Amino acid sequence: MSAPKIGVVMFDAATDAPSVIRAVDLAGGTPVKLHPKTTVAPDLADLAVVIIPGGFSYGDYLRAGALAATQPIMRLVQDAVEAKELTLIGLGNGFQVLTEAKLLPGGFIANASPGYQHSEVDYVIEDNSTAITSAYEPGEYIRLVHKGAYAQYTATEDELAELERSGNVIVRTTVSNMDSVNNIAGISSDNGLVLGLMASPEYAIEAGFGTDHPDGPGFGVDGQGLFVSLVRAARAAKGKGVVSE
Repeated sequence: MSAPKIGVVMFDAATDAPSVIRAVDLAGGTPVKLHPKTTVAPDLADLAVVIIPGGFSYGDYLRAGALAATQPIMRLVQDAVEAKELTLIGLGNGFQVLTEAKLLPGGFIANASPGYQHSEVDYVIEDNSTAITSAYEPGEYIRLVHKGAYAQYTATEDELAELERSGNVIVRTTVSNMDSVNNIAGISSDNGLVLGLMASPEYAIEAGFGTDHPDGPGFGVDGQGLFVSLVRAARAAKGKGVVSE
């Protein structure tokens, strides 16, 4: 069985992109680099899943994700999502890009404790039926890296009520000190084709280079499940993407 292709958008200064590419490869996928200036559908040929990685993105000095959301590839992937031809995933700063592009509700503001924060956080899986959580059990606790200066998720009362009513909150932090409303860390669109997670699972995929664990520092590999999940999703789509034979 051939490895499914998974796109990774290479925004300028997207420092986590190389780690995401490695995570996709280790999970059994074939990563395909996508330039943010991409304007033609054939560049997404046979891609059923595209990841917007974190780290930083173009224009974060104005507002996190704001200018990245205006790049040509975002119109392309938005059209593909609307045509139900693509699953789009934003990790960390990529989640911010998705909210700025209005592909997911809500947005992000500066941390309640000002400045850049980098820590390991425990999360709980609320819904394991999505393209990024299927390898986990419902209610499972996982530890991932959380980092950023504008990582506090917020939403209007109506947006929040709809997220909770529709069951579109898929991951939460287990403690309230991350400041996000209702401890929200990951959400899904109604059709499950757009998903965002305020975490960096690509830094918990290899023993010895992951998060803290009872077996020892760096032995936590809870991030593997996310990439295994998305490879499964890409394989289930049978390689049919924006352009396919």
